[in-house]
Amino acid sequence: MLTRHLPFGTQTFILSKLYYSVLSKRLEMLEIERYFSLMLYVKNHNGCTQQQICDDLYIDKTAMVKVIDYLAKAGYVERKTNPSDRRQHCITLTETGLKRTEEILIAFEELDRYVFAEMTMEQREDFVTTIDTMCDRLRDLPANSLFFNYKKNK
Repeated sequence: MLTRHLPFGTQTFILSKLYYSVLSKRLEMLEIERYFSLMLYVKNHNGCTQQQICDDLYIDKTAMVKVIDYLAKAGYVERKTNPSDRRQHCITLTETGLKRTEEILIAFEELDRYVFAEMTMEQREDFVTTIDTMCDRLRDLPANSLFFNYKKNK
């Protein structure tokens, strides 16, 4: 319980870093390094715009262009001009992207089962509800835009 006396933000930062480090190790055979949550987002919002992804996942617009370029070059997504608004780009998964996203989803589900194994379903639901409530409250406050660029350590 080393994190018990740290501020909540530091605790959640450590939790997130640990979680995604384990997830990244489990998915290293995909040759994608990261962006697992973004792939799932695109799967669940097929044809969404880059701006929607930025807004919903709190990703910097400049970084988003680089991420989409990386995923397109890897053959996981396609960027198409929105016929109704040529300034927008819609993002869809390729067949390869769909296949990889299924593997990513399985890895998330397995890791979640492991993380929540010692909690009852009620505790898990309470935890998720609490996190949602805290996020909603934080969205009401003025904030600076932050972008965390997690690099894979070799």
